[in-house]
Amino acid sequence: MLAGVLAAATPASGPQAEEAADFARRAALAALHGPAKVFLDSLDTDGILQRLLGPRVWAGLTARQQDLLRVFVSEHFTQALAPPAGSTAEIAWVSAEDPGDGTILADLGLRYGDSTLKTRWKMRRGPRTWTVEDVVLVDPGLSLSSEVGRLLGPEPVRNRDVAREARSRAIPRLAGLAAIAAVVLVSARRLPPERRRVLWIAAVPAVLFLVDGLLAVQRALSEPYALSEGPPPPAWRQHEKTALAAQAEGRVEAARDEWAKALASGAPAGPVDYQMGLSARSRGAMSEAKADFERGLSRTPPAPGGARELATMALAEGRNAEALDRLQWYLTAAGPDPDALATLAVAEINLGRTDEAVSAIAAARALIGEDRRKSELEAQIYARAGNAVAAVAALRPLDGQGKLDRFVLRAEPAYLPIATDPAWVAFLNERK
Repeated sequence: MLAGVLAAATPASGPQAEEAADFARRAALAALHGPAKVFLDSLDTDGILQRLLGPRVWAGLTARQQDLLRVFVSEHFTQALAPPAGSTAEIAWVSAEDPGDGTILADLGLRYGDSTLKTRWKMRRGPRTWTVEDVVLVDPGLSLSSEVGRLLGPEPVRNRDVAREARSRAIPRLAGLAAIAAVVLVSARRLPPERRRVLWIAAVPAVLFLVDGLLAVQRALSEPYALSEGPPPPAWRQHEKTALAAQAEGRVEAARDEWAKALASGAPAGPVDYQMGLSARSRGAMSEAKADFERGLSRTPPAPGGARELATMALAEGRNAEALDRLQWYLTAAGPDPDALATLAVAEINLGRTDEAVSAIAAARALIGEDRRKSELEAQIYARAGNAVAAVAALRPLDGQGKLDRFVLRAEPAYLPIATDPAWVAFLNERK
């Protein structure tokens, strides 16, 4: 199982996967920094709406109606991925997986300030280039295209009685024309011949009534479906916004209350359970957080991030085997990311599986290249295995960059197994 997890954690090397991952990276950069048109052009908005409405209904909509729905989808995706005002944003890491069903799954870590959002981009090759079929916020298990369906409501498009609507639009206008004709006939008899040309003025409203009536009837006949009148946002959306704001301000009790209200108002259950778990964990209610995360994992679809949180909690409590099982499930279901692989390495080293731990760190480095945290963790793994030479080699690049504090290394308990090894002692005593 571990071999399968690490194989999946390594970025796919096939040309199709590499090409799709690069396209997703460029689209994500456009979503974060612009130009917005590049990101919007990459979205398969027509495909998303066809899946939500059905091909027959989508084909039956007029060009005007289709454009309105395209704008709705584009705005939702753009707002979901846009960085908060005044914050920095970048692509932290990218990997790709080919499930073999004609799609490529590109996993991207989007870093907003100090936090990272793990996303999965579902890519498919179109006639000319790649297109983005969906973007999933991985840890809460939230699909942006499914979210569009919830926001559109249960009946975004309804059938129209075309004949009845054409009659209802035509009759008032025909009545107006009849009224104008009656006025003209009555007035014409009472006016002297030289002044009857004034009646030509009546032709102006008559023509307007006629043109307006023809256009109204033509529109009724050409639109077999009617779009909903823009239903108000679901009640849970406001509770969700209030909860996120309370969470950001540290008001954890208020945040949990709002999440509970959002859930009661029909919000997608998995993401809400996951957020409630984060809120409970932040205030130290670990048993409550564990129950929230487990409930989120039992939903359909589940919130995979709950498995990683439960693994971290198990690791802190010394239940390494449980942490390993949770992380293996998470990496299989949600794809790789550097933090999850680093946590996997810790669980492995605690279980005495040094080689597997080093492989996990290597997979993490394959995602993001050199990184201080990963180098230090790799060195600690070698130290616990008693390999001082390999630990020094892992730290050497950081030493060359001036990023090591030897005083801190001496006090780090992870290096106790090699504290008296000559290679380690010599490294600690080196001078610039």
